[in-house]
Amino acid sequence: MAITPQDTPSSPSNYAQVATSQTDIQAPLSEGEIAAAYGAANADSGPRQAQAEQMIQSPQGFGSAGYDIDAGTTAGWPNDVEPDVAGP
Repeated sequence: MAITPQDTPSSPSNYAQVATSQTDIQAPLSEGEIAAAYGAANADSGPRQAQAEQMIQSPQGFGSAGYDIDAGTTAGWPNDVEPDVAGP
C-alpha cells in the first residue's frame, strides 16, 4: 500500500529557458561608506531599541497595564505616531 503520493521528477531543462539579465551585485559604496551607514542606522534606532530591550527583558505581565515602543528617530520619525482615537 503506497502512503506517499508519487509524481514525476521536475524538469530542470525547462528552467534553462528562463531569460536572465546581467546584474551587478557589487555594492555601489566603499567599505567605509557602508560602515558609516551601518553606524548611522544603529545610532538612529537607539531609543527605540532601548524601549524594545526593556520590554523583552521584562518579567511576565510587564506590558499588561500598557507599554508603547514609540520613540522617534533622528531620521525624522516623530515620537508617538499612534492615531488619536479611543480604543482598547
